[in-house]
Amino acid sequence: MSNEVSTHPSLCPPLHGHPPNNVPWVLLDLHAYVADRENSTSAYSEMSNGKAIRVTFCTAPPPLVSYICVWCPNLPPTELIMEPTIEAAEADLVLFRLSLRDYPNQRDYFIYKAGGGKRGPWLWRVEEPDLYMPYRYSSALLPRRDLEEGGSTSPHADEHGHFYIAALNLTANPSASFEFCLYDSMDKKWTTSTISLLMPMTHITAKVIALGGGVVAFVDPWRGILVCDLLHRGSERYLPLPRDLIRFGFRRDEILLHRDFAFSKGRLTLVEMHRSSDCQGWDISTWSISSPWEEQDSWRKECTVNTHSIIIDDDTANVELLPKLQDNGSTLRPSLDSLLLAYPMLSLSDNRVVYLMGMVDRWDKKALVLSVGMMDARLQGVAIFDAERILGYTWIQSRISNFFSMTPGGKGKLKRPGKFQVCYPHKHHQTGFTMMHGVEFGPMQRHGGAKEQQDTGAEDGDNKMAVD
Repeated sequence: MSNEVSTHPSLCPPLHGHPPNNVPWVLLDLHAYVADRENSTSAYSEMSNGKAIRVTFCTAPPPLVSYICVWCPNLPPTELIMEPTIEAAEADLVLFRLSLRDYPNQRDYFIYKAGGGKRGPWLWRVEEPDLYMPYRYSSALLPRRDLEEGGSTSPHADEHGHFYIAALNLTANPSASFEFCLYDSMDKKWTTSTISLLMPMTHITAKVIALGGGVVAFVDPWRGILVCDLLHRGSERYLPLPRDLIRFGFRRDEILLHRDFAFSKGRLTLVEMHRSSDCQGWDISTWSISSPWEEQDSWRKECTVNTHSIIIDDDTANVELLPKLQDNGSTLRPSLDSLLLAYPMLSLSDNRVVYLMGMVDRWDKKALVLSVGMMDARLQGVAIFDAERILGYTWIQSRISNFFSMTPGGKGKLKRPGKFQVCYPHKHHQTGFTMMHGVEFGPMQRHGGAKEQQDTGAEDGDNKMAVD
């Protein structure tokens, strides 16, 4: 066995986003890093075993991917079964979970809330989560202030940062389609009720989206959407996907490889990608619908772009990171054609922008995040992403970064909107490689090329895990 000591990728967070940027929304890595980082977003609590835990956000503007760092000062990283994972995000709230090696059948779930008003950021451990949340990535998370009862906001709804968690679970009861589970942080209790709805097809929730006013959409990306009011002020409604997009027979871990959903500016938008019929790249299409809970309209196809036809020019930020292929004139030009593409993600500020993840080889340690403008079929920018930790679900959108400017105190100050520092790598003129936060990167290329892409280094002081 080799005596070489390697560094576990979950112990080596990138350097971007620390200190955090105050941006309207972020692409958030679902897998946390285990690292001793602290800034003005840091929040503290105790796990069920009494040990301390700290969570810190490192945020940056897309296409860079933001992330969280979890640190347990009294436990070595090896005591975690795996890196903590984010399960849901909404507004200034994020739900994440972790498991300890001494308690493999017990998972701790925490709510992180960004600071606001007179309070700084804080952590809240959820009671009895496993009993009511057996399925991952299928829970709704809502601030209590967003729910109006009797026409007015609940008293003290946000004074103490209270929230709801809602889960939709399948039931064996033939007279009920689902069990609806609701956690209210004000009384620290779960309540359950049944939803009996005639379903035209099987429903597997893989993403949950808040539609405003306590209405949430439990999304099955291959079949349809179940729209519910958390306080049962209206009847549930099932919204099928466009007929051409309905599919059957897909496993849960494949479900978001080629589709995504987001609610922005009053419209629920769907992005879908598939191999084009002529095998020239991927066709990416967007569809949208307004007020899906009120049956005001139907799905409308917005636009379609083929990745082979996407314009790449000097205005593309970090175009140097792309692999190059010969054009008809035998000139090497940046191209998307050699990339394996997956995980489309809609922008929360402009639903005409889609983010894609691309890799030259599925075993690459680094991936590219591509920002594509759907209206003009143009590649807007490129960024690097750590691909070693990709296991199924990869990232989600979150607006939590928009709330960090309200955080009082803390160590350091948040960057304000405007020109973001180190948004993109810049050219390193001596070598022709690109430079990101002091780390050199070359263009993505197949294994066996003249240069291999270098890994990002760990932050000074980050712990390293020896791996056999």
